[in-house]
Amino acid sequence: MLALTPILLALTLAGGQPAASDAWLPATGTDSCSVTDVDLADATHAFAAGAFNCGLVSSDGGRSWTAIEVVPQEGQSLLWAHAASADTLYAARRQMYRSDDGGANWVQLGEIEAGGNLFDVHLHDAQHFVAARGGQILTSADGGGTWEIAFPAEFNINFDELHFPDPQTGYATGGVVRDTGEAGTVLRSTDGGATWSLLAFAHGKITAADFLDAEHGMVATQSQGFFVTADGAQSWQPVADVPGGAYVNDLAHRDARHWYATSSSGCLFETRDAAASWQTAFCDDQQRALASIDLSGPAAIAAGNDGLVIRENRVFGDGFDPPAP
Repeated sequence: MLALTPILLALTLAGGQPAASDAWLPATGTDSCSVTDVDLADATHAFAAGAFNCGLVSSDGGRSWTAIEVVPQEGQSLLWAHAASADTLYAARRQMYRSDDGGANWVQLGEIEAGGNLFDVHLHDAQHFVAARGGQILTSADGGGTWEIAFPAEFNINFDELHFPDPQTGYATGGVVRDTGEAGTVLRSTDGGATWSLLAFAHGKITAADFLDAEHGMVATQSQGFFVTADGAQSWQPVADVPGGAYVNDLAHRDARHWYATSSSGCLFETRDAAASWQTAFCDDQQRALASIDLSGPAAIAAGNDGLVIRENRVFGDGFDPPAP
């Protein structure tokens, strides 16, 4: 186990008490949907979207799902999903779409110039959006009707994720892999996404990221492991390697010490010591990739390829409580 560095110690300041290891249960009704993104609206309602217009909705906290078609008239695989409520759902790929009836019908929001995919979108509210489109950052002030370029595309720059740990502070992360090697990218905004600063990142392509607050965050890279920052992404320090050298698709935190990472190998990893060490919490016996994890509900939900959706065993009776030690 690696010793805690000063940055790791700073990451633990806001952390809660360690919990007992949780079981992960397979969900039902997922059909063969290969999910790219999953999102909870509240403790019970969730939405997932993925390949070939497939979608899933749940009204019991992710224990069971109903398959739907997401923007079927467009015939495209989706990259991003968001549940604003049980009825109001958003999805994106080449354009951005919204449903106001739980996924039965979809409308396109505005028209974004052709030439790229929307990999991630952040909704400040129902009108103000920030989107990562390839190597660009776009903003909308009218609910996606029109868009402005907040950061123009540059060579060797690409974004996979957006994170806003507070309304003003935002991060865009990603990177590219070329014959000449990997290049990682980090942008920071301090005005809600209106303007962005490109920061140095010399540790390769970032495949997943999450931020505790404006100063503290963690990223997973394609070939160099996990890194943490305690100064708003100005500098980064290495922590434990990815278990088995796995490719990390998504990264999320419960508190400063307790983090989750999903992988392309179908395994889900946890750390309870701010990434000084990682343990394997779940591995799919078919090695179906886990693409996305959401911790906004009482029980975490992770989803991936070919109908793989798993849920933390945290719900007991009529309440939402952590499992007993």
